[in-house]
Amino acid sequence: MFRFLKGFMKGEKAPADLGIGDLPAWMNGEEEEVRQDLASRVVAARAVLQDARRQMEEVLSGFDTASLEEVTHRKLAGVTERSLPLFMKAMRTSLSRDLPDDPEDFYASAGEILKGCLSAFRGQGRYLASPFPDEMKVLRDGLDTMGKEVNALTPDISRGRNRLRELAELREALRSYNDAKRRAALILEETRSLDKEVRASGVSLEGVRYAIADLEKGEEYQACQGEVFQIRSLEEQRIEAARLYRAAAATASHLFRKGEKIASRKKDRDALRILHEAIDLLDRDLPHPKHSASRIIPPAQKVIATLVAAGDLTLKNREEIDLLQIPERLVQEITEISGKFQAISGEITSKQEAILTRPALVKSRDMRREMEDLEKRIRQGKDRLELAEREVKDLEESMKVSLSDIRTRVEGLSGKTIQIREPDSS
Repeated sequence: MFRFLKGFMKGEKAPADLGIGDLPAWMNGEEEEVRQDLASRVVAARAVLQDARRQMEEVLSGFDTASLEEVTHRKLAGVTERSLPLFMKAMRTSLSRDLPDDPEDFYASAGEILKGCLSAFRGQGRYLASPFPDEMKVLRDGLDTMGKEVNALTPDISRGRNRLRELAELREALRSYNDAKRRAALILEETRSLDKEVRASGVSLEGVRYAIADLEKGEEYQACQGEVFQIRSLEEQRIEAARLYRAAAATASHLFRKGEKIASRKKDRDALRILHEAIDLLDRDLPHPKHSASRIIPPAQKVIATLVAAGDLTLKNREEIDLLQIPERLVQEITEISGKFQAISGEITSKQEAILTRPALVKSRDMRREMEDLEKRIRQGKDRLELAEREVKDLEESMKVSLSDIRTRVEGLSGKTIQIREPDSS
């Protein structure tokens, strides 16, 4: 009935050799052949159904008013009189359905005609077989003819559906293969561009490194390095000054905090405020504002002396005792350290501002930034190349799976062993 299974080559046992690019045209031809075969089959089925429908419509037309008057009153009595008009209406509605040219639509419409007519027979038609035996027999024969033709058409429609579905699945497998191949080609093109960029950046990086090395050998840069060394030495001095300050302030800060707790318990707001201000000053980073230590520290020392005299606070070591017996030492020490810290910071700032304008250092800084940028670009490019290699490998594996799937499906559709040939293969 169908002409689906055509060979690609002459000879039933010879393996077919089919290019991957030939598949779309082959699938189009196979789909067209399925549709043409179904269309031819439907033409024959339509002739049978239309003939049966014509005979049935003639019988229904015979149920006119004149004919009904000839029927004995007994035949029209009771339920029969009500059933006939309803039966005729249901049958005419069902038989009036169009029979489209499209095979699927034709099959669906023919099924609806049968369904409607069968429903009419099982409904009101049950009461008409006895009063109208001849007419109902003709109608039933016509319905049987339609049913047999639709049943005979069912396997053909099913085979056509299955083959079109298989062809659609093959087309999707081919789409997946082509999509993976396209993406792999794009990534490979990207990798070629990335590789060129990484190589070019590598050449530029080497050039920058050589330029930096030459620059740093020059007299101007070496002179600048002497100034850089001085700045680093000053920075170390500043760090040492900060360390000395912390050591000098540690005892006072600890003692003021103990006094702060006692003042808080005694609810001595003035003492609490004075001690808190002193603690805050000692906790700050250097340098301190001028005269801040001489203004803030002595009142705090007096508060501590009062607490000691009242027996609320006991001094524990020599450093704490000296804090009260030689009160001016702390102010003098932290003021001197703060001043030294500030002087060193000013000198560092001055030297940094001067050195930053030196052409050799400016050029060195710019070239090092360029070097870092090139190194970052190379690193990112290599990371992307590594990722691209993995992506291409995954896509090639996907293509291999898709190609195997395509081969299996084509073999199933053609009924013979198939060798799928890619465009770039011989």
